Amino acid sequence: MKSGLLAALAAALLVLLDPGGWLAAFELRTVDARHRGHAGPSASTERIVILEIGEGTLAQLAPIYGRWPWPRSVHAEVVDYLAQDGAAAIGFDLLLAERADRRVVDARAVDTLAALAAAADVPEVRAELGAQIEALRPQRGDAELAAAAAAAGNVFAAAVLAGAPAAPGDAAQGGDWPGPGVPLAAPDAAALHAHALLPYAELAQAARTLGHINVLPDADGVYRRFAPLAWWRDAERALPALGVAIAAHVRGVPLADLRRSDGALWIGDLALPLLADGSALIPYGGEMYRRIPYEQVLASKDLRAAGKPAPLAPGTFDERIVLISALAAGIADLRATPFSPVTPGILLHANVIDGLLAGRTLRATGAVGAALMVLGACLLAVATTARLRPAAGLALLLALAGAHALVCWYAYARGWMLPLVPPVAGLALAWGGGLLLRVLASERERRWLRDAFGHYLAPTVLEQLLRAPARLRLGGERREMSVLFSDIAGFTGMSERLPPEAVGRLLNAYLERMTACVLETLGTLDKFVGDAVMAEWNAPLAQPDHAARACECALRMLAEVDRADAPWRADAVDLDIRIGINSGEMLVGNMGSPQVFDYTVLGNEVNTAARLEPLNKACGTRILVSEATRRGAEQARPGHYAFRALGRVRLKGRAQPLAIHQLLGRQADLDASTRARLARHAQALNDFHERRFTAALAHWQALLLQHPDDGPAAHCAERCAGALAEPPPADWDGAYEQTEK
Repeated sequence: MKSGLLAALAAALLVLLDPGGWLAAFELRTVDARHRGHAGPSASTERIVILEIGEGTLAQLAPIYGRWPWPRSVHAEVVDYLAQDGAAAIGFDLLLAERADRRVVDARAVDTLAALAAAADVPEVRAELGAQIEALRPQRGDAELAAAAAAAGNVFAAAVLAGAPAAPGDAAQGGDWPGPGVPLAAPDAAALHAHALLPYAELAQAARTLGHINVLPDADGVYRRFAPLAWWRDAERALPALGVAIAAHVRGVPLADLRRSDGALWIGDLALPLLADGSALIPYGGEMYRRIPYEQVLASKDLRAAGKPAPLAPGTFDERIVLISALAAGIADLRATPFSPVTPGILLHANVIDGLLAGRTLRATGAVGAALMVLGACLLAVATTARLRPAAGLALLLALAGAHALVCWYAYARGWMLPLVPPVAGLALAWGGGLLLRVLASERERRWLRDAFGHYLAPTVLEQLLRAPARLRLGGERREMSVLFSDIAGFTGMSERLPPEAVGRLLNAYLERMTACVLETLGTLDKFVGDAVMAEWNAPLAQPDHAARACECALRMLAEVDRADAPWRADAVDLDIRIGINSGEMLVGNMGSPQVFDYTVLGNEVNTAARLEPLNKACGTRILVSEATRRGAEQARPGHYAFRALGRVRLKGRAQPLAIHQLLGRQADLDASTRARLARHAQALNDFHERRFTAALAHWQALLLQHPDDGPAAHCAERCAGALAEPPPADWDGAYEQTEK
């Protein structure tokens, strides 16, 4: 859990730091896609008209007004016409900064002046000559445009602000631009611009207000933001953006009523959300605004004055917002936008006005909100890897990423610009980190399992366990299992006779072969206690035939001990072992602490198996199994093993009598004589339980005459003789007491 949390935090930090800026660049691409995908006209789009000065305009008006720039009297004529036609606002996206100080005189004007000069003695000619010369004064057009703007009352002139304050004292100097501003203070002195390019004084005085046309490019050079307010020298009064000034005018909100609160600039009842740096997102709607060639306005003015049909019908500009801009090659202001790398700059202002009039604004989550989204995504991804398989986790991860993309897409339509790439990148990075941690943890667990179980689990079982380590439960679980105990007969006395080196050599060779028998039957080697071996089956992996496996292991152990080439025979030692097996419900698992533990089995059935092993000595057997083990082996492998019932015994520590059986071997290995002997033994045992002790004793004595070394027959005959000498009570259940462990 702790490592997963650290992975989530590391992934979130890496995403937020974004070294190289790749995520930020990709995020901007998704922002552009959202702009394009949701582009479309609003209710205000038709009100905006762009009066464009294109290549055709320059070509048609060159014979009349000469080369660009034209006399400003031309713009005055256009302003007069637009005002008379009912335009709601007229915005110039042209920098009309310097006063005109020259005028290009064409050849016809020169010829006219020459002709008038030749007849200058005539008073009427002198008057006309004076008028013609006065018309050539450059400042006359400036005055005419200023007068037209003042008369219209809705002309907005463009200004450009640039540079940081040149010195700390600049912030204290009063601004000296004419006209109203926005009475909002700059956030700090660094927000003040050092330079301003303003319209010439007369136009600045006559315009309704000035609006700056500064736009802010992002790191990739694309313009997605603008500055609603900018400051020049006067820290207490802001210059609005051209789009903000026009939108406020059309909405009927004086600039003096603009206010800033709750992270937004309020234009009446409309909130324009601001980013942390005071900028705002341009609410792009597209490039579908109507464009009218500039020369059509001049032509319509002259033709309508002459009573002739005009290109533009009366009322074309009624209640329209007219933006005048130069779009001809060489004089156009081109910007990169989400729609095109060469978009006329006037379209940025048109989109700002359109969005503000339609109430279409965009709000960003901010740095804190984005960080929380990234962190949440990282935590979710780490939790996913911890709980699901990699394939399922990847599918869920892709689904979450797709869902987040859809949320961001539809949030845009609701005015929210949510971060898309950083949370998705956080999901992917944290999922990858969590998966790596999971792999490392799995590898650590595999190493731990190999170290912990490699010495007492069969390799095939260990490999299965490594693929599913969850099968090992700390603290244990209840299971039906078979457990085996084996011991070397007379090992204590043998140890006293042999040198320690020989004992160690013998014991190592013996335990090596006993371990091999356990692992060959896919059992779990529980422990060694001196010469004793303890093993179990059906844990940690399920083995429905666990009883049969335990019996098989016991037979293999006897075969290894009886081998003529056993290593201990070099020391002239003959080994004999006794084995006890029981099956039943046991508690199996890691017992102990996380630092020191033992994988083992516990329970009464384990104790029963431990009691069966020494009982072999009394019964004259080598392998004793319980009834549960015999029944389980028969169910798993019917008729495969040969068992001989030895009656019931009441083991020490166990109240209920237990039916026990000798495991002789495999049925296929028995000869006819042995089968007959087993059948007679079964008849004798039946007589014994039916209290026909004389008949039972006769059977066993007959068996002993034929097979004097038949230990179980001798044991049963001894019990039967005891019953004859001292008949058991009426409620006798056929069981006898175990007298030693």
